[in-house]
Amino acid sequence: MKRLFLILLTALASSACAYGDAKLALGYNADSAKAGLISEAPSATLYLADVDDRRLDKQRIGYKRNGYGMKTADILSEKPAPEVVKDALAVMLEKNNHKLGDADSRYALETTLTNFWFDYKAGFVSVEFYGSIQAELTLADKATGENLYSEVFDGYYSEKTGGGLSGTWERIMNATLADFVNKVNLSPGLSEALAKIAGEASAPMAAAEEAAGS
Repeated sequence: MKRLFLILLTALASSACAYGDAKLALGYNADSAKAGLISEAPSATLYLADVDDRRLDKQRIGYKRNGYGMKTADILSEKPAPEVVKDALAVMLEKNNHKLGDADSRYALETTLTNFWFDYKAGFVSVEFYGSIQAELTLADKATGENLYSEVFDGYYSEKTGGGLSGTWERIMNATLADFVNKVNLSPGLSEALAKIAGEASAPMAAAEEAAGS
């Protein structure tokens, strides 16, 4: 009975806040970033291009709803979602000993964002919160125009609780972002592609050193 009472109080609080937009402070926690599979590739230098935002809804990342499930306000990100994703990828690459080059770098990591969304659904005794992020990463050789590697990654996180407001929503979406980054971090395909471009970049230098020593 006490639990049901607490859930009802949470629902009332949520309804009171249902008519104003919420802005979430989202970002990947650099302190928790760890080296993963792509750290096994030799250090590569690549340009991290701005994220190409292909989401159907570019303005918001979710909706507030009242007790009847009707949309009443927007859930927004303080920093645009494409920037949140790009910043997270930058942290991940540097944590794995890869270098971020400039726009003149031969190789570029291009990201196409297709989903960045938070939602929730209420049950009788709990609320399920969930976030989803989807993006395609492509490693491109700008000198030849060839795409060396491409893969779609899906970040997802869900949690059932007695309720929660914007602080809970931020935590859910940041956990979703961490899941997305971790899957990129553990990609065998990306690791192999990074090793390939690191090898191609070092080949001319090795040949020059050999010629100089002969």
